[in-house]
Amino acid sequence: MFELRFSNKAEKFLKKCDGKLKLRLVDLFQKLMQNPVPAKEYDLKKIAGEENTYRIRLSSYRTTYFVDWEQKIIRILKIERRKESTYKKI
Repeated sequence: MFELRFSNKAEKFLKKCDGKLKLRLVDLFQKLMQNPVPAKEYDLKKIAGEENTYRIRLSSYRTTYFVDWEQKIIRILKIERRKESTYKKI
């Protein structure tokens, strides 16, 4: 089982998001701890040019995360509403 860690930006987003989205994100995080790349369950893409970095789409929100396979750690980098600047400066 993988351990989850959140960046400051992701933690801040979780604190201010609404209840329904928060429930969906918690469900996503529980599934990520079991399987870090759940491609069959979610719209998942590997971030081009980055190593072990992925994004998952939940309606109009994107969760960007990094997987450390050796230490079994998933680092949630960003959670934000989809817009043009979503994937810049990961």
